[in-house]
Order: sequence, then C-alpha cells, then structure tokens
Amino acid sequence: MSAQPRIACALCVGSAPEAFLAATLASIADVVDTLVVNDNSGARRSANVAVLESSAFAAGGRLRIGAHPFVDFAGMRNDAQAMLVALDPPPEWVLFIDADEVHGSQIRSIARGVLPRLGPDVAQLDGYTYHFWGTFRWISDVARRMAFYRFSPTLRWENAVHEKLRGTRGRDVVVPYVYHHYGNVLPPRLLAEKHQRYYRLGNPVPRPPDPHEATLATYLERSREIRPYCGAHPAAARDTIAAIERESRDAFATLDAGFRARRTAPAILRSSLQGLVEDLRVRARYVEHPGLYRAPMVAQ
Repeated sequence: MSAQPRIACALCVGSAPEAFLAATLASIADVVDTLVVNDNSGARRSANVAVLESSAFAAGGRLRIGAHPFVDFAGMRNDAQAMLVALDPPPEWVLFIDADEVHGSQIRSIARGVLPRLGPDVAQLDGYTYHFWGTFRWISDVARRMAFYRFSPTLRWENAVHEKLRGTRGRDVVVPYVYHHYGNVLPPRLLAEKHQRYYRLGNPVPRPPDPHEATLATYLERSREIRPYCGAHPAAARDTIAAIERESRDAFATLDAGFRARRTAPAILRSSLQGLVEDLRVRARYVEHPGLYRAPMVAQ
C-alpha cells in the first residue's frame, strides 16, 4: 500500500448563506490536509467566511481564503484551481465538494484505504449523492458524483453552468458510497434565486419563477418524480437538519402532505422502480472492484 496521499479541497462560497457549511466542514475535517476557499461574496467578511474562520481548518492553520468576483461557474472553479496550484507542497488528490453536501464517516475509509491503492492510471474517484427535494424526507434521485480527482496544475474547468473538469489523464473508478446533497431544501425564494442564476448562465430549462413570486408550489410540481427517503442522515448534518426542521415545521408539513396527496399509484410505481434501479446500480460497484471498498454504502 502506498503512503497516505496529501489531500486538498477547493470550496467555493458566495454571498448566499450556506446553512450546511459548518456541517460540510465538520464532515471532511480529518480527511483534508488543506482547504482552499474561493470567496465570491464581494463582502469584507461574509457570514460564510465567519463560519470558515471558526472551523477546525482555521484552528489548525489549514485554511486558505481568496476573494474573486463571480463571473460563471467555470471561472469560479478555475480561480480555486489557481489557489491549489499555489500550494506548497502540492496535493496529490483534491476532494470535490459544494457547501450543501455532507459526507459520512465512510469518507475516511476512502481517503485512507482506497486512494492509496489507486495506481497512476486512475484520475478520478466517484461516488453517489442523494438529492433531497423540498424537505429532508423526499429525494428526487441518486446520482453519480465526482468525489476526488487527481491534482495537476494543468487542469481547467469549462462551461458557464454545469461546469466540467478538463485535462484529467486516466480512468474513473466508482465506489458504492452515497452521501447527501441538501441544496434543494431551501425556502422557495432562495431556490428560485439559485435556479434563476443557472438560467441566466445558459442552463437549458424552462424559465424559473421570479424569486418574489416563488411559492411551495415550485416543489409540488415535481411530486410525481420524487420518493420517500427512509435512511439516516450523516452525523455531521443532524443538528443542522433539526434546527431547520424546527424553523420550517409548517412549510415542511405542507409540503409533505402535498407530496403524499399528489403521488398517484403510477407515480409511486415509477419512482419505486427508479429507486430499485439506482440502488442496484450503486451496489453493483462492490462487484466491479471487489475488495476495494468495504465500508457501508450509505453515509453515516
């Protein structure tokens, strides 16, 4: 087995408050050697930066923050890439994460037990994410997600929205690990602002509602596509989830009732089959790379 690789993380934050930022940081604190943050807020010291400065990364001298104006998502990632290039010594791997994603304890198994066993022909390690919709009790899908990529100073990001990493050299490996994405559990106004930003950058979807007109109906329109989530949430996120549920109890109750009322028998069957297919797809990764990943599948 190779020596433990040096791991960095490049995180981007803006002016919008990130409710899960503290949980995100806590979930990766003992995996990442250096956290670089591209602050796009334009503020002297935003609320998100305040959270960063109170994190274990700051306390351990492992935090680097740079401020850059936001142009588009590729530019945002490339500004963060420049910060990675400036690190001395450079990282071997980069943990890819957004401020609304929270890992479970399994991320340590990947960092300490999987990455050191990957040869130079592997450029990227992927897992999967639960995408929550509306409340913490419903998901839209389980999607493949890049978790780590091998660092190179020549890497570049492309596309103004739904950015893609270019310049990696090697193959992808996918492990049967699922973590949690909470970016679509927001008040309707904030969700509309988020989708409007994507739309203005060229996201090819119908025009989202104006933020001041957004209501809970924004969520209910996708009632036929979602399914209940019956699993546990990662430990790092539980306090944040409990606080948000207390603050949003009435809205969540309205959404939960609306989802149940609108889900017809065909919709329930369709989403259940989708869930079965996605679950089998994830579990098949145990067979694809036997012995590579032995930790539980779902983030804990």
